[in-house]
Amino acid sequence: MTANRYHHLSWLNGVDLFEAAFSSQTFSRHAHEGFSIGAIAEGAGGYVCRGERMVLPAGTLSLMNPEEPHTGHAAAGHVRYNMLYVTEEAVRDLLAPVRLRGFAEIAPPDRGLLLRRALTSLARRLNAAPHPDWRLAAEEAVHEVLALAFTHYGRADLRPAGHEPVTVARLREEIAAGVDEGRDLTLGGLAASAGLSPSYFIRSIARETGMTPHAHVLRCRVTRARSLLLQGVPAAEAALAAGFCDQAHMIRQFRRQLGVTPGSLVRH
Repeated sequence: MTANRYHHLSWLNGVDLFEAAFSSQTFSRHAHEGFSIGAIAEGAGGYVCRGERMVLPAGTLSLMNPEEPHTGHAAAGHVRYNMLYVTEEAVRDLLAPVRLRGFAEIAPPDRGLLLRRALTSLARRLNAAPHPDWRLAAEEAVHEVLALAFTHYGRADLRPAGHEPVTVARLREEIAAGVDEGRDLTLGGLAASAGLSPSYFIRSIARETGMTPHAHVLRCRVTRARSLLLQGVPAAEAALAAGFCDQAHMIRQFRRQLGVTPGSLVRH
């Protein structure tokens, strides 16, 4: 049985996600150009790497440095995992680390299953139906995986998140303008408008507000749609004007943020 999917993130140079689920498939000795960051979700994977035969049960990570030769197979009849492939150049572009060194341990335990959850979240976002903030959501998920992997296991030093009230104010202005004008909002674009690296930008915004840039965008879209609905604009029209892909997308966000559907709004 094989149910694999390979995602190439074309707008991010050197970033791919491999969703793997197989029983009998094997991989001959090979190596990857960049870092490999994976988490075993079900079953067990196995490979030969650094001259050692290894079995990786669920709850184990697979962390490899660039050009590290290895084989691959299912070691327990079946294995399911997500693996992020990212070049060193992409890691430096996305994380802007003060210092970056590779992974010392190939198969450490996934402490708290944090990386598995982050990789699962990335896969879920990449498999979601396209919507205006699809890339922004995927970019944030990539950054979460990289930050967890390299700060917990990869000996990377990142610039600490800072106190950035001016950046937060500019972010809100940029998002509001983008939503009103119907522009695509990307993490790279929002970070560039603040003159910051994407990684530092995300971490500082989250530290300052408790929300990621994507969450701020969704809140702005809900606020815009609510205003239009209270002005009497039809729901389908308000959804598109606020940047939702359709009315159903708007309804889901209303429930999550306001606790009601658009039809429950009452103007007095």
